Amino acid sequence: MKNKVIGILIALVVIIGVMASQVMAASISASAQEVNKGEEIKVTVSFEETPYVDLELTYDANSFEYVKGSATSDLPSLTVNDTVAGSVKISAADATKTTAYITYTFVAKENTDAADFVASGLNTINGEGLDVDTVSVKVVEPTVDPEPEDPTPVDPENPDVDVPSDVTDNTQVGDKVDANAPKVDEDGNVITKLPQTGITVFQIAGVVAIVVIAGALAVRKLRK
Repeated sequence: MKNKVIGILIALVVIIGVMASQVMAASISASAQEVNKGEEIKVTVSFEETPYVDLELTYDANSFEYVKGSATSDLPSLTVNDTVAGSVKISAADATKTTAYITYTFVAKENTDAADFVASGLNTINGEGLDVDTVSVKVVEPTVDPEPEDPTPVDPENPDVDVPSDVTDNTQVGDKVDANAPKVDEDGNVITKLPQTGITVFQIAGVVAIVVIAGALAVRKLRK
């Protein structure tokens, strides 16, 4: 009797060991832990090499949308059932090829702190099992960079010509600029010197007046 009990215990240990060896390692992962709203993300279920796989992936249909036809693996063909929002069922088999993954593509729809992708019911030719495995992804609003300001003033009538920052026009009204108006410097003083000679406008006027008077006197002497 004692030997019989020992034999049963040994048989149970062997059976448990065989069952444990048949359950291979499997996992689920995402290409990013955080994604912007409107962007794509890839979710991959990985397992031991197998020519046959059966798997269901469930997801939050309010936060993500499955991209139809995006499921891929090393097997030449996959049978996909995605008719129910929030679930994608995959099955595939091939006599000459094997695969060790199934990859899906999703598009982020709405912001969320944590949307779960859950792989379950994994079945392979190796007896691999995956009751439940989960990965969470956060969806955020994309950031928008502010447009830089243009520090260079522009003449409204000549938009292709930059206005020097140290010269302003004190006769500007609205969007109109008087090209004949006197120019002032950055301190508000009227610019009276010519750019190259340094001679003031008043000096030029004086010289012109002298020339005119001298000419008038010369004409009067000739008449006498």
